[in-house]
Amino acid sequence: MKKLKIYLVAALIGLSVLPFQSCQKGEDDPVVSLRTRKDRFTNTWVMTKYEKNGVNQDLSGSTYTLEVFNSGRLTQTIEGAIFGFPTRSVKEGDWVFINDEEDVRITIEGNATIYNVQRLATNELWLKKVENGNTHVYFFETRQ
Repeated sequence: MKKLKIYLVAALIGLSVLPFQSCQKGEDDPVVSLRTRKDRFTNTWVMTKYEKNGVNQDLSGSTYTLEVFNSGRLTQTIEGAIFGFPTRSVKEGDWVFINDEEDVRITIEGNATIYNVQRLATNELWLKKVENGNTHVYFFETRQ
């Protein structure tokens, strides 16, 4: 009888986790999340690292921020300095998940780019795109 109870509890735990398995779309997504993919994507993201063909690129002196809204809108802000003079560019755009939420299409000023969402956690976002034979991976964290 005790073994039967253990099996029943294990089965109930297994069945309760199954609905959350669908939250993992990206290969590096968390296995279980209580928030939808859209809710996790809706955030203010700051780029912390950028790799081109697996090589880390220098981001010093510039800040790249994506403020993503649940409505499908977003704001891209790039701040830095050119020849010692501060620069700031703010552009509006929109976003939508495609391909069963494995990719996201971001359109800024009419230019659409499709990124593969490698990881989407509560405070981490990794976007990948392949363009002209080059692989670009953008790593973001939430602004705290």
